[in-house]
Amino acid sequence: MSFQHKTLIPTVTELERAISEVKLAFIIDKTQTFQIIANQLFESLNRGHECTLFCVFLPHEMGDFLSDASLTRGIKIEDALSTHQLKWEHSGDKSRIIKVVCNNGHLYDAIVGINLFNPSWKSLYEKHGDKCYSLEYCWNEIYNQNSTLKSSAKLLCNTTQSKAIISELSTYGNLDCLGSPWFEFLMKSKSHKENLITILAPHNSVVSHGSELLDGFGHLVNSVREWCTENSYMLVLKTRKKYNANFLGDARFDAVVSDTNAFEHIKLYSSSSVVIHFCSSAINELTFLQIPSIALCNDVQKRLHVGKRHHPGILKLHEMYYSGSIFDGIHYDGCESPEMLTSLPIEKLEKLLSSKKSWSTFQDKYFSGHHSEASSRIADLIESENA
Repeated sequence: MSFQHKTLIPTVTELERAISEVKLAFIIDKTQTFQIIANQLFESLNRGHECTLFCVFLPHEMGDFLSDASLTRGIKIEDALSTHQLKWEHSGDKSRIIKVVCNNGHLYDAIVGINLFNPSWKSLYEKHGDKCYSLEYCWNEIYNQNSTLKSSAKLLCNTTQSKAIISELSTYGNLDCLGSPWFEFLMKSKSHKENLITILAPHNSVVSHGSELLDGFGHLVNSVREWCTENSYMLVLKTRKKYNANFLGDARFDAVVSDTNAFEHIKLYSSSSVVIHFCSSAINELTFLQIPSIALCNDVQKRLHVGKRHHPGILKLHEMYYSGSIFDGIHYDGCESPEMLTSLPIEKLEKLLSSKKSWSTFQDKYFSGHHSEASSRIADLIESENA
């Protein structure tokens, strides 16, 4: 009698798979925060990990993004959901989402979140810190830095600059910088530029510093509108759902884009020739989408939230991103409040359009870190510590 012998010794590939597979929870809140964890989620799915996404929105609120294979790294979200490799847990209440993950953290090998220093997330990071990895979100960790969080969660900083600022302002020591999955995602989101100037609406904290700012902004908008008409450019306003100041006046925009959809504003930025904003953290997005910009009212930015816990971080951000050498007139420039009533913004706009760029040099100087393949390095870290 003959028979075929089957070895019971696992292959190297099987051993590697068994070692590397982990059960992951990703927790964010609104649609705009998906871009922070997007590349990390897709990297984890590509590695065969079982992932659960906790958030306050449903897949259809992502627009057509989830069908764009170039951005999802080849992952078909519908397939991942149908095979239950990806579970999508939704609630309209952020506090409930945090509570659910907090109560069920033991079901996961690791938890990937955002907003480490935000008080509303404190319960999660203090209870499950030993398995938590928080991806730095915009400027939030710099604004919210504190020394009272009792957690062993690891904060994965976007840049060496932000890591240094947080280290200086807070005694929280569990920081690392392996590059930014967010910046990695943005670098893959670049698109063809159009004859399009985008203006970001001012937020309430800026407007509260005086109605004269709105007068200056109205003058600037009219000047840019005239320039766009003369030079065959479209002028688009990007608003924010959470801010409600009435500043439009008689200004005429060719389109208005909200931030309700997860990625509509990214598409807008990436197709713009120049973006004009009020010292927005969008400078992160614009730098890695390679879009030049002008920061308005940088003299006001450093006075925001005086006396509050945010103020030390605001001053550090002012020093590095809203004043001084970063305004090179090639990739980025600034205008103080009185200058909105002059011809200077138009002069700076034209210089940004005509200047030869070196985005890699600008990124290395002000947003340094090894961002290419950052999600892969972070996935390696999570596997090594939790598999």
